[in-house]
Amino acid sequence: MSRIVEKWTDSISSTWSLEDFQLKSTTIRREVSPIQTTEYRLEMEWFPPGMEMIDDLNPPGTVYAEVNLDYGFLTSFIVVQSDDRRQEPPLLPSAKLKDVVAWIEAQTGLKQEVDFRLKREEQEKDGHQYFFTSIVNSKKVSPAGYIEIKVNEKGSVVFYSLSGFFPKLYQEISIEPSREEEIKKVDEFKEQQMVLFGTLEEQGYRLLYGVEEAFVDTIENEFVLEWDQDAPVQKLSMSKDAIGEHWKAFLNSQIVNEEEMSVQISHPDILPISASERCDFLKVMAGYMQTHYPNESGQWKVVTMERRYGYMEATVTPTATLGRFFDKVKFIYDPKNNMIIQVLDKRELFNEMVDFPLPQPKITKEEAIKILDQDIFFERYYVYDTVKKTLKPTWMIDCHAFVDALTGEKVFES
Repeated sequence: MSRIVEKWTDSISSTWSLEDFQLKSTTIRREVSPIQTTEYRLEMEWFPPGMEMIDDLNPPGTVYAEVNLDYGFLTSFIVVQSDDRRQEPPLLPSAKLKDVVAWIEAQTGLKQEVDFRLKREEQEKDGHQYFFTSIVNSKKVSPAGYIEIKVNEKGSVVFYSLSGFFPKLYQEISIEPSREEEIKKVDEFKEQQMVLFGTLEEQGYRLLYGVEEAFVDTIENEFVLEWDQDAPVQKLSMSKDAIGEHWKAFLNSQIVNEEEMSVQISHPDILPISASERCDFLKVMAGYMQTHYPNESGQWKVVTMERRYGYMEATVTPTATLGRFFDKVKFIYDPKNNMIIQVLDKRELFNEMVDFPLPQPKITKEEAIKILDQDIFFERYYVYDTVKKTLKPTWMIDCHAFVDALTGEKVFES
């Protein structure tokens, strides 16, 4: 056992009353941080005394803990099924909010109403559960950070998780001063973000207009897919292995030891997408679309492209608003072998599952905007700029209501 693993297993074992539990596994993983840097996390598992795996599953009462080695503190502590089998677990003074917050602050160095804020709390039969989100200068943050904690009826923590982005934990980040500026081109932005989508119900599709969340100054790089309809269809290389096998292999490749940590190798998912990789991926996607939708050149656009689990992923949607709720294609691509790993085609999936006709909207987008005008709002946010490595103030458009595209009825979120 390495020095760093021994240090943390000994510390957690004594702090969390696990001395009589069996330490079953320890794993150091290379991970991607919320701000696209490389981090290392130590995962640990303990089994209750005398317990073993049951049908390849961890037994009730198993304890899972995770330490973010860059933060230097515990980020997860989970008792499986909340079945706490520790003899004398550490107890909070109470399960009340003030005592839970004090415990979080002591664990992380974060402060309530400075770094995090209560989102909601739930009273359950076997304890209290609290959910918190990250903030900066009393404003929400993107990407978001989350803290979830459950305290059982005895006052013991049986579930704790800190994930996502808490700016205080990254000292290199600066915060741009807030600007008291008016939002420009409000009406144009509302029109841009009003989209038509649908939900599948027993009697068929229900068409709704709603506001797609977005930051007002976000510039998206979109690529329209075009091809020569008369050109021969290119042969595409497709993986025969299930996507889960690819992901499993990649995750295993990111398991490291203490010596490998010191080398400071970047996680593959934080590497920039090169121009040649982007070009090759676009060609592959255009080839797939030409094969399946030959007469729709120029009617599809790539709206996202990113690295994930060692591969590249992209989302393709129609350029026309009406088609977006029904048509979406997700590609997973291996740039090293110029191979498609998986395609999820929403149109094909829906055609296989249901046979309802697609209704035509009777309410126009302009009418929907008028109906929802008083419900649309702009909320202040701080957004992390990965290029400048700063948090910049901005606004997000949102709306908690929708318009039935057939009747004009206003529908609220449940």
